[in-house]
Amino acid sequence: MKLSKLLWGAGILCAVAAVPGFAQTTFHEKVTQTVTVNAEPAKVWALVSDFEGAARWDTTIEKSMGIDEDKEQLTRLVVYKEGVGKEVDVLDERSDSDMTLRYHVRSSPWPASRFNVVLRVSRGPTPGTSVVEWRGSFDTPGIAVDPDGPPPIEGMPARGPMIYGFDVETYDTSRANSHDQTVVRDKRTVKIVSDLYRAGLDSLKWVIER
Repeated sequence: MKLSKLLWGAGILCAVAAVPGFAQTTFHEKVTQTVTVNAEPAKVWALVSDFEGAARWDTTIEKSMGIDEDKEQLTRLVVYKEGVGKEVDVLDERSDSDMTLRYHVRSSPWPASRFNVVLRVSRGPTPGTSVVEWRGSFDTPGIAVDPDGPPPIEGMPARGPMIYGFDVETYDTSRANSHDQTVVRDKRTVKIVSDLYRAGLDSLKWVIER
């Protein structure tokens, strides 16, 4: 998978987070992706249950490794390909009986807080198949827009002063409580996370079935 678009999105979102007065309002978001794999659940779980070894099946990841070994909770560092960025995940629960991983994202390239993730393997619709579900929930900062201006293009803000390709004025939430601006959802983090989960599950299917 080419991650150029994700790299662009991550850069823009990091620029957003650096703008003074930004992130005064947040929205709770949810992302779910699933894939059906032609393999027994036990075989799939044997691969995805290795929390530190995500790079073995997710081709968007350059490397993954355990860190903070002195802490009680297992923690991993995930380095994405093409310079997209690094993510630190903390394992909350691994259940072999339910074939479920629960973890939270401690840090990532995109502005998201209270980021909790569930990765689950279950029996598929036919014998010898599995369904893998990847589900994330997180809070993201809202964006401030001028209600009297033209509607922004889907996924892009209305044009204002540009810095590194980012519309600073549109995202100036210091004016969000005034009469000329209102705070709305920014769906770009949702799109990035959704695309990462989709690409990861597709690569898992390829690795298992090849």
